[in-house]
Amino acid sequence: MKKGLIGAVSLAIIIFVTLICVIFCIERVPVGYEGVVYTMAHGANGETLTQGWHIISPTKKIKLFSVGNEQLVLTKDKREGSKDDDSFRVSTSDDATIAVSFQMSYRFRPETLVDTYTKFKGMDGNDIVENRVRTVLKSKVSEVTTSHSLMDIYSGNRSEINDEITKYLNNEFNDAYGMEVLDASIIDVHPDKQLRKTINNRVDAIQKKQKAQAEQETAKVEAATALIKAQNEAEIQITKAKAEAEANKVKAASITPELIQMVEAEARKKHGWITTQGVSAVVKDGK
Repeated sequence: MKKGLIGAVSLAIIIFVTLICVIFCIERVPVGYEGVVYTMAHGANGETLTQGWHIISPTKKIKLFSVGNEQLVLTKDKREGSKDDDSFRVSTSDDATIAVSFQMSYRFRPETLVDTYTKFKGMDGNDIVENRVRTVLKSKVSEVTTSHSLMDIYSGNRSEINDEITKYLNNEFNDAYGMEVLDASIIDVHPDKQLRKTINNRVDAIQKKQKAQAEQETAKVEAATALIKAQNEAEIQITKAKAEAEANKVKAASITPELIQMVEAEARKKHGWITTQGVSAVVKDGK
């Protein structure tokens, strides 16, 4: 009986130790993440784990990187991902600065996770975003916005600017952090009181310029219309004058000596001795 008790205790100890080992050897990789396996002695060995439960050696650990779509949100108000006023100022081509709210969708490239882990000396994906990406993000966005005016960013075609920012950050962060930027956008702008006054003045100036241009175009159209009308009237007068000249020419060509003699003869017969001046004038002699 003593032997049976000892055996039972031994079995319980073995089961307990086994459970403890299993608990310490099980690692879970959440959905949308991938883990880089490393040891304290040798660092990363090139092994990665996809989402799910895994049993690994107790000497091995994992660092998680998001390979699904993640969002970094930096806004003035408290939205998801923005704990406080995380808006930041960007520069423009006309030497102004304006505060913007910004969001970026990204993921780490699975094929470069081990290199990224090694490059940043054991930092996981969240550490890299919080301590490296956020520190350079503002200056990187400004490198794009400095090619655009204040009015472009405030009220222009912001979608084109956002496309430029996305392409630029994707190229920069792909090389620097092994990160793919799927979308990067200025989602709102926050001008201060003085800047808003400047913007309103510029809007007024633009509207006045547009109004002046519209008036100039109207004047040009009216002048062109008047010119066409005058030209048409001139052409009508020219045509009428040509017709009258042609009629006179035909009439003059029809007056022959024979016609004049015939008119004189008819007039003498009717009025006595007369002389003619052309075919329509009759002058009596002595009167």
